[in-house]
Amino acid sequence: MTVKIMLVDDHPVFRSGLKNIILTEANYEIVAEAENGKMAIEKALEIKPDIIIMDINMPEKDGIEATKAIKEVNSNIKILILTMYSDEAYLKEGLKVGASGYVLKRAVDTELVTAIQTVVRGEHYIYPTLIPSLYTKSQETEMQSDAEDSVDLLSAREKEVLKFIALGYTQKEISTELFISIKTVDTYKTRIMEKIGAKKKSGLVRYALKHDILTSLD
Repeated sequence: MTVKIMLVDDHPVFRSGLKNIILTEANYEIVAEAENGKMAIEKALEIKPDIIIMDINMPEKDGIEATKAIKEVNSNIKILILTMYSDEAYLKEGLKVGASGYVLKRAVDTELVTAIQTVVRGEHYIYPTLIPSLYTKSQETEMQSDAEDSVDLLSAREKEVLKFIALGYTQKEISTELFISIKTVDTYKTRIMEKIGAKKKSGLVRYALKHDILTSLD
Protein backbone atom coordinates (compact mmCIF):
# COMPACT_ATOMS: atom_id res chain seq x y z
CA MET A 1 0.00 0.00 0.00
CA THR A 2 1.30 3.43 -0.94
CA VAL A 3 1.49 5.93 1.91
CA LYS A 4 0.52 9.42 0.73
CA ILE A 5 2.57 12.09 2.48
CA MET A 6 2.25 15.88 2.51
CA LEU A 7 5.14 18.16 3.53
CA VAL A 8 4.54 21.46 5.30
CA ASP A 9 7.52 23.75 5.90
CA ASP A 10 8.25 27.33 4.86
CA HIS A 11 11.78 26.51 3.68
CA PRO A 12 11.91 24.94 0.17
CA VAL A 13 15.44 23.62 0.66
CA PHE A 14 14.44 21.82 3.85
CA ARG A 15 11.38 20.34 2.14
CA SER A 16 13.67 19.06 -0.59
CA GLY A 17 15.83 17.38 2.01
CA LEU A 18 12.79 15.75 3.58
CA LYS A 19 11.74 14.39 0.19
CA ASN A 20 15.16 12.81 -0.32
CA ILE A 21 14.84 11.02 3.03
CA ILE A 22 11.23 9.93 2.62
CA LEU A 23 11.54 8.69 -0.95
CA THR A 24 14.19 6.16 0.03
CA GLU A 25 11.16 4.06 0.98
CA ALA A 26 9.51 2.46 -2.04
CA ASN A 27 5.94 2.69 -0.75
CA TYR A 28 6.02 6.39 0.18
CA GLU A 29 4.70 9.10 -2.14
CA ILE A 30 4.84 12.89 -1.72
CA VAL A 31 1.41 14.06 -2.87
CA ALA A 32 1.52 17.73 -1.82
CA GLU A 33 3.61 20.49 -0.28
CA ALA A 34 2.70 23.68 1.57
CA GLU A 35 4.73 26.60 2.85
CA ASN A 36 2.42 27.95 5.56
CA GLY A 37 -0.33 26.81 7.89
CA LYS A 38 -3.21 28.29 5.92
CA MET A 39 -2.11 26.55 2.72
CA ALA A 40 -1.57 23.34 4.67
CA ILE A 41 -5.18 23.30 5.87
CA GLU A 42 -6.56 23.94 2.39
CA LYS A 43 -4.44 21.29 0.68
CA ALA A 44 -4.88 18.70 3.42
CA LEU A 45 -8.66 18.86 3.27
CA GLU A 46 -8.62 18.76 -0.52
CA ILE A 47 -6.02 16.02 -1.11
CA LYS A 48 -6.52 14.00 2.11
CA PRO A 49 -2.99 12.62 2.56
CA ASP A 50 -2.38 9.73 4.93
CA ILE A 51 0.32 11.61 6.84
CA ILE A 52 1.38 15.24 7.10
CA ILE A 53 4.89 16.22 8.16
CA MET A 54 4.16 19.55 9.83
CA ASP A 55 6.60 22.28 10.87
CA ILE A 56 5.59 24.40 13.86
CA ASN A 57 7.01 27.86 13.17
CA MET A 58 5.39 29.12 9.94
CA PRO A 59 3.67 32.28 8.66
CA GLU A 60 -0.11 32.90 8.59
CA LYS A 61 -0.91 29.94 10.82
CA ASP A 62 1.62 27.94 12.82
CA GLY A 63 1.80 24.16 12.83
CA ILE A 64 -0.17 23.76 16.04
CA GLU A 65 -3.08 25.84 14.71
CA ALA A 66 -2.99 24.02 11.37
CA THR A 67 -2.92 20.61 13.07
CA LYS A 68 -5.93 21.50 15.21
CA ALA A 69 -7.92 22.77 12.21
CA ILE A 70 -7.15 19.73 10.07
CA LYS A 71 -7.90 17.17 12.80
CA GLU A 72 -11.23 18.84 13.62
CA VAL A 73 -12.40 18.26 10.04
CA ASN A 74 -10.62 15.01 9.17
CA SER A 75 -9.42 12.98 12.14
CA ASN A 76 -8.11 10.21 9.86
CA ILE A 77 -5.19 12.33 8.67
CA LYS A 78 -2.18 11.63 10.87
CA ILE A 79 0.14 14.53 11.59
CA LEU A 80 3.79 14.24 12.56
CA ILE A 81 5.17 17.47 13.97
CA LEU A 82 8.70 18.31 12.92
CA THR A 83 10.51 21.16 14.67
CA MET A 84 13.75 22.48 16.03
CA TYR A 85 12.16 23.11 19.43
CA SER A 86 12.77 20.49 22.14
CA ASP A 87 10.29 22.28 24.37
CA GLU A 88 7.80 20.59 26.70
CA ALA A 89 5.06 23.13 25.96
CA TYR A 90 5.24 22.54 22.20
CA LEU A 91 5.24 18.78 22.72
CA LYS A 92 2.19 18.71 24.97
CA GLU A 93 0.27 21.26 22.89
CA GLY A 94 0.93 19.29 19.70
CA LEU A 95 -0.34 16.06 21.24
CA LYS A 96 -3.31 17.88 22.75
CA VAL A 97 -4.55 19.07 19.35
CA GLY A 98 -4.22 15.61 17.82
CA ALA A 99 -0.69 15.19 16.47
CA SER A 100 0.50 11.58 16.21
CA GLY A 101 4.16 12.27 16.79
CA TYR A 102 6.97 14.72 17.31
CA VAL A 103 10.49 14.64 15.83
CA LEU A 104 13.30 17.16 16.17
CA LYS A 105 14.65 18.58 12.91
CA ARG A 106 18.20 17.75 13.90
CA ALA A 107 17.24 14.07 13.99
CA VAL A 108 15.35 13.73 10.70
CA ASP A 109 18.11 11.82 8.95
CA THR A 110 17.99 9.00 11.49
CA GLU A 111 14.47 9.20 12.93
CA LEU A 112 11.99 10.46 10.33
CA VAL A 113 11.39 7.19 8.48
CA THR A 114 11.02 5.33 11.78
CA ALA A 115 8.57 7.96 12.97
CA ILE A 116 6.49 7.65 9.80
CA GLN A 117 6.45 3.86 10.08
CA THR A 118 5.27 4.13 13.68
CA VAL A 119 2.51 6.58 12.82
CA VAL A 120 1.36 4.44 9.87
CA ARG A 121 0.80 1.59 12.34
CA GLY A 122 -1.55 3.82 14.30
CA GLU A 123 0.89 4.44 17.15
CA HIS A 124 2.39 7.65 18.49
CA TYR A 125 6.04 8.48 17.98
CA ILE A 126 7.96 10.68 20.40
CA TYR A 127 11.66 11.30 19.82
CA PRO A 128 13.37 9.46 22.73
CA THR A 129 15.02 12.51 24.29
CA LEU A 130 11.60 14.18 24.58
CA ILE A 131 9.91 11.34 26.45
CA PRO A 132 10.74 12.74 29.94
CA SER A 133 8.64 15.81 29.07
CA LEU A 134 5.53 13.63 29.17
CA TYR A 135 6.13 12.60 32.76
CA THR A 136 4.18 14.80 35.19
CA LYS A 137 2.73 14.20 38.62
CA SER A 138 -0.77 14.89 37.34
CA GLN A 139 -0.56 11.87 35.05
CA GLU A 140 0.57 9.35 37.65
CA THR A 141 -3.00 8.37 38.50
CA GLU A 142 -3.08 6.19 35.38
CA MET A 143 -1.16 3.53 37.32
CA GLN A 144 -2.17 1.81 40.51
CA SER A 145 -0.63 3.62 43.46
CA ASP A 146 0.79 0.50 45.07
CA ALA A 147 2.28 -0.75 41.81
CA GLU A 148 4.01 2.47 40.84
CA ASP A 149 5.97 2.57 44.09
CA SER A 150 7.76 -0.71 43.49
CA VAL A 151 10.15 -1.72 40.73
CA ASP A 152 10.48 -5.19 42.25
CA LEU A 153 7.21 -6.23 40.61
CA LEU A 154 9.07 -6.90 37.37
CA SER A 155 11.54 -9.63 36.50
CA ALA A 156 14.89 -8.76 34.92
CA ARG A 157 13.57 -9.79 31.49
CA GLU A 158 10.40 -7.72 31.91
CA LYS A 159 12.54 -4.72 32.76
CA GLU A 160 14.56 -5.27 29.57
CA VAL A 161 11.40 -5.39 27.47
CA LEU A 162 9.99 -2.33 29.24
CA LYS A 163 13.18 -0.37 28.58
CA PHE A 164 12.96 -0.95 24.84
CA ILE A 165 9.24 -0.12 24.79
CA ALA A 166 9.90 3.16 26.61
CA LEU A 167 12.67 4.01 24.13
CA GLY A 168 10.22 3.67 21.25
CA TYR A 169 11.34 0.34 19.80
CA THR A 170 8.76 -1.67 17.84
CA GLN A 171 7.89 -5.20 18.93
CA LYS A 172 9.82 -6.54 15.94
CA GLU A 173 12.90 -4.51 16.91
CA ILE A 174 12.63 -5.71 20.52
CA SER A 175 12.40 -9.33 19.38
CA THR A 176 15.60 -8.84 17.37
CA GLU A 177 17.45 -7.18 20.25
CA LEU A 178 16.47 -9.82 22.80
CA PHE A 179 16.42 -12.87 20.47
CA ILE A 180 12.81 -13.72 21.29
CA SER A 181 9.69 -13.99 19.13
CA ILE A 182 7.35 -11.06 18.50
CA LYS A 183 4.57 -13.04 20.20
CA THR A 184 6.76 -13.39 23.31
CA VAL A 185 7.41 -9.64 23.31
CA ASP A 186 3.66 -9.03 23.20
CA THR A 187 3.15 -11.47 26.08
CA TYR A 188 5.77 -9.63 28.16
CA LYS A 189 4.15 -6.28 27.35
CA THR A 190 0.72 -7.51 28.44
CA ARG A 191 2.14 -9.00 31.63
CA ILE A 192 4.01 -5.79 32.48
CA MET A 193 0.89 -3.66 31.96
CA GLU A 194 -1.11 -5.95 34.23
CA LYS A 195 1.55 -5.88 36.95
CA ILE A 196 1.96 -2.10 37.10
CA GLY A 197 -1.64 -1.21 36.29
CA ALA A 198 -0.83 0.71 33.10
CA LYS A 199 -3.66 1.13 30.61
CA LYS A 200 -1.60 2.32 27.64
CA LYS A 201 1.95 2.88 26.43
CA SER A 202 2.34 6.27 28.14
CA GLY A 203 1.85 4.50 31.47
CA LEU A 204 4.69 2.12 30.65
CA VAL A 205 6.94 5.05 29.73
CA ARG A 206 6.19 6.91 32.96
CA TYR A 207 6.82 3.80 35.05
CA ALA A 208 10.18 3.25 33.31
CA LEU A 209 11.16 6.86 33.95
CA LYS A 210 10.03 6.82 37.58
CA HIS A 211 12.14 3.76 38.35
CA ASP A 212 15.17 4.66 36.21
CA ILE A 213 14.74 1.59 34.03
CA LEU A 214 16.03 3.44 30.95
CA THR A 215 19.48 3.74 32.52
CA SER A 216 19.59 0.94 35.08
CA LEU A 217 20.10 -1.75 32.45
CA ASP A 218 22.90 -0.06 30.51
